[in-house]
Order: sequence, then C-alpha cells, then structure tokens
Amino acid sequence: MKIRYRLARPQDALAIGMLARRVTRRWILPEQPLSAAGPLLYGMTARVIRQKIQDGQRFHLAWLDGDRLVGVAAMRDDTHLFQFFVSTRMHGHGIARQLWQRTMRDAVRRAGTCHFTLKASAMAMPIYLHFGFVPSGPLLVSDTGLVTQPMHLDLR
Repeated sequence: MKIRYRLARPQDALAIGMLARRVTRRWILPEQPLSAAGPLLYGMTARVIRQKIQDGQRFHLAWLDGDRLVGVAAMRDDTHLFQFFVSTRMHGHGIARQLWQRTMRDAVRRAGTCHFTLKASAMAMPIYLHFGFVPSGPLLVSDTGLVTQPMHLDLR
C-alpha cells in the first residue's frame, strides 16, 4: 500500500466531493438534525469545491496507489481547517496524522501561522484532541441546526 500526498487541482473536485459526502453521511449526519444535511452536503459538491480551489483555498490530498482518493484536508486563509476526511476503510493507517502535519506545515511555511481553528463534529473530537486542539467555547448551532464544537490549536 503506497500513499501519495499532494495539493489538489480543480480536476480533483469530483473525487474530493465524493469522499467528503460519503464520510459525512456515514459519520457526521447520524448525529445531526435532518435540516443540516442539505446545506452541509451542498458545500461538498464538485462545483463548490472546484471554486474553492480556484479561489486559493488549499486542499491536501492522500491518494492510495495513485488512483484512489482516501484523504482530504482543506484549509482556509492558512488558519481554519474546514474539511478533514479519511476514507473509513483507511482509518488507523496514519493518513489523518500525515494529512494534518502536511497541512499545518504548509500554513506555517506560507503564512507563519501559529493559531489554527476548526469546528468539529462530535465524532471528530477525539482525533482533533489527539492533534492537540482544545475546545474554545460552547457548542455552536447553525441556522440549519448543524451542531459543532469550536476548537483551536496554538503552536506557541
């Protein structure tokens, strides 16, 4: 098994969206209200992701044997992790750790970032805590009912 990491290109948007929606349906949506599903999944469509890539948001990808996308970490403004998914079948292989380290190093190199933020689903909390993130406030509930935990990581 060979995992190759690289930055996304606009033509990767379809694969990114498929992975993100599949993982979201399996792990995130069961704990969220039905009203949150549509808007959350819409943000993971190929068209939306392609536009984000073209706008300069950085998507770090993990490819298995060069042809199957198994992980994505997306960063906005070199500070906010807004998508982080690893294929369910690939959990436990260190892909999440590698993706986060690459994404973090890229932001530090590009912008000198020392403070990272994200909004975690309940399912994702353990991995973010493992990476050193800590809760930074009470649970947030969006207009659609999506429940997330704001978290941050300070490198200093």
